[in-house]
Amino acid sequence: MAPAFESRTFVNGGMLRKFNGQYVSIFLRIEEEAGTNLIAMSTDNQKIRVKLQDSTGGRKGSWVEIIGKPVGSDAIDAKEAILFAEDEPGLDVDAYNMMVEFLNNCKELYRSG
Repeated sequence: MAPAFESRTFVNGGMLRKFNGQYVSIFLRIEEEAGTNLIAMSTDNQKIRVKLQDSTGGRKGSWVEIIGKPVGSDAIDAKEAILFAEDEPGLDVDAYNMMVEFLNNCKELYRSG
């Protein structure tokens, strides 16, 4: 049985500083990966540095979901990295950004159903 993910908040690059030290989930497009260091762009075009536990093996342009804790406004210590298949359809970044804004601004409505 796979281990459960930590409770986390979905964010984009502009929201990272609000969640320092808390678990977040963010979707990033890989720009460069060197070992366990990743440079990527968020859905709102912020350059994010990620310290990985293991290399993702992804190519430039691939989408990856990073689950970890932000360190400052542009860096994350990753606990998990989920690489999306390269033949998957592209991510709708506008829809993702609207979703994270909604989830973070309407928490009571979201939690109560």
